[in-house]
Amino acid sequence: MEISLRSKTAPVTGAASGIGRAAALLTAASGARLVAADIDAEGARQTARLIEQAGGEACPCACDVTAAVQVQALVEAAVARWGRLQAVS
Repeated sequence: MEISLRSKTAPVTGAASGIGRAAALLTAASGARLVAADIDAEGARQTARLIEQAGGEACPCACDVTAAVQVQALVEAAVARWGRLQAVS
């Protein structure tokens, strides 16, 4: 089953490596604009670059999800860039 996420804006946490990076790449390949979030800022930037090199839209975000102020900054970055942020299920 193919799922289209075109016109959705989605955060993926843990996007710097491993399963989080794989989820970010798959989400972007399904059409979503992606916020690649991770405590590892450089890894998040690398994931965002991979998505953009594949023709997708992504922005990296250094984010520790245990810090509410950083999660708020993630949401604000997505809204500033794309006008909204949506949870994708």
